[in-house]
Amino acid sequence: MDLLDALERSFGFNGFRPGQREACEAALAGQDVLVVMPTGSGKSLCYQLPALMRDDLTIVVSPLVALMHDQVEALRARGLGDAVGLVNAQQDGHVNAGVLRRAAGGGLRLLYVAPERFSSLGFLDAVKRARVGLFVVDEAHCVSQWGHDFRPDYFRLADAARHLGAQAIVASTATATPRVALDVVRRLGLRDPLRVATGFDRPNISFAVARPAVQEKRALIAQTLAGADALPAIVYAGTRAGAEETAEGLCEALGEEALAYHAGLGREERAVAQHRFLTDEVRVIVATNAFGMGIDKPNVRTVVHASVPSSLEAYYQEAGRAGRDGLPARALLLAENRDKALHVHFIKRDEVDPALPGALAERLLAAADGDGRYSLDARELTRGLGGGPDRLRALLGHLARAGLVSPSPSSPDRVTGRLIAAFDRRAAAACRASIEDGASARWRQYREIWAYVEQEACRRRAVLRHFGDRAEPAARPPGQLCCDVCDEGLVPELPPPAPEMVADLDDAIISVARGARPAVGRTTCAEILHGARTKKIERNSYDGLPAYGTSSRMRRADILARVDQLIDEGRIETSGGAYPVLRMPARAAV
Repeated sequence: MDLLDALERSFGFNGFRPGQREACEAALAGQDVLVVMPTGSGKSLCYQLPALMRDDLTIVVSPLVALMHDQVEALRARGLGDAVGLVNAQQDGHVNAGVLRRAAGGGLRLLYVAPERFSSLGFLDAVKRARVGLFVVDEAHCVSQWGHDFRPDYFRLADAARHLGAQAIVASTATATPRVALDVVRRLGLRDPLRVATGFDRPNISFAVARPAVQEKRALIAQTLAGADALPAIVYAGTRAGAEETAEGLCEALGEEALAYHAGLGREERAVAQHRFLTDEVRVIVATNAFGMGIDKPNVRTVVHASVPSSLEAYYQEAGRAGRDGLPARALLLAENRDKALHVHFIKRDEVDPALPGALAERLLAAADGDGRYSLDARELTRGLGGGPDRLRALLGHLARAGLVSPSPSSPDRVTGRLIAAFDRRAAAACRASIEDGASARWRQYREIWAYVEQEACRRRAVLRHFGDRAEPAARPPGQLCCDVCDEGLVPELPPPAPEMVADLDDAIISVARGARPAVGRTTCAEILHGARTKKIERNSYDGLPAYGTSSRMRRADILARVDQLIDEGRIETSGGAYPVLRMPARAAV
């Protein structure tokens, strides 16, 4: 049976999309492959089809249980269930053991697992009994520290593939810039891989950015989703609380059910919400970014981001869940300058003290035997170093990249491996460089996503250039708009707002008087609340204050008048001198 016959028989398609045939042929022949295709372009077919045609086992590593479950269910719906299995923490242990026995006995062609499974010696021993052909790393950008979703658990995957004797590695991603793609090849040790990279353009999606004031955001989301052909829709909220509140507000505004989806819900509740959305029983889901990775729902018409994601790659991946059926769709990004302050906060929170890798190396050395092998309690190490499990994994990653340690598979509550070099000046310098590289990547992503938000050029062209695609945006389907820069009408006009409550304005003024550094005068305070874009505001990052732009619909003269009233009332005061600035009265400043 040739590839085209197998494609038609197994998947019901009568032809390949660009790049799919080449990737399938290479994987079938046992060649390493790097597949970079945008969301909805059929990346999964590039390993699923050759896996079903081979006579050995293909292991697919996926970062999310929902992604694995959706792909397995889609294959089962095509009558391929006997050839497919998955192992995850949501199944009973005896179910997982049964799946592994089928894999070892040659009864499976595709086995889906999460990356953390490779920390278990028992799992590795069980899988090694099978004849592994292809080792697929899905969402492969997670292996790169330059990527938008770096995960330390991905570091061990190249070693795991070699340990299992895999014939070839297939790396698949939708959001790899040229730099990330090179890093993926290096981190996974791909040998002369076939590189399949199709264009990143999605001409059936209209892209828009809006800059609403805080009090306008919910109304703008509701008006967007009330438009013709706007549903089904995904609304991405920045927090769990935001998802709950927005879903509740949309139920009232739209007159139909909107569901919240986030990690704080129970497993069954999340599964029910996802199923109801996938089957169109509910047409609006409001979720954190844990939702939607790899879901197979082709008819999403609108994706709204209620806050700015941490990178342009993350945004494009999530926005790309709209219009996978090729019909017109839209992606709307709502940006507040307070999002900037949050991005900076999280970047600084994740900074790693350069002294920590050395401290961890000392702990490992103290516990090591004569051959340099160590095994320690992960929770004890985490407490000793500060931060959570992610911090510990990141530190181990820095030591591994510096050539100091060779981590070994272990249970999640243990850290095992072997020291292979001393922590000397060279190692300290290598760890510092690794830490600085990671921080530089996060700051670069911050600059890139905000350049996209604030630019006044075609947004589709900007996305293509970001991913190294030099082509011009493709012709759009009839009636399809490009972006809010090229076309009008993509962002709905809101009706004039009701007069703001004085208490809300008072809180905003006091927030600026209390938080602006350097302190500002009454005129600059009014400009900050109005959302002005002056050099002074940008130079001093006043546009990152929580109150920035919250009174953008008011006249500056009215804001200034209320500032003066608060001064007269003694709730705020001004300093003396030639350039008086606002400050809190001594009794209120504490």
